[in-house]
Amino acid sequence: MDVREAVKDKGKYKDIVGYFQGLGTLDTDCLALLIDTIELMSEEIFEHYKALGGIFKGAVSEILERREKEGGFGFLTDSQKSQLSYALQKAGNLKVLLWEKYEQYDEELKR
Repeated sequence: MDVREAVKDKGKYKDIVGYFQGLGTLDTDCLALLIDTIELMSEEIFEHYKALGGIFKGAVSEILERREKEGGFGFLTDSQKSQLSYALQKAGNLKVLLWEKYEQYDEELKR
């Protein structure tokens, strides 16, 4: 599914949510795509907008849990760290995440 095209049609929002739910565990590429999609969506269709935000938060939580277990973000490549940083910053700007809670992780990703 080309979600960047589908997001232009509010009637396809349910399909977009289903697409991201069907992916299972999201990697950093998908997180970046997901936050870009959320940015393009109309908040007027709140249930779908909120559902995508929930998927995003869940995926970020999984990554942060792994970070806790491994003692850092060493399991991510530099490219993945950049993608995660991008997604976190954009999520903070969009108010999908409370930036103050995630800013420390962003700083760690940039080291």
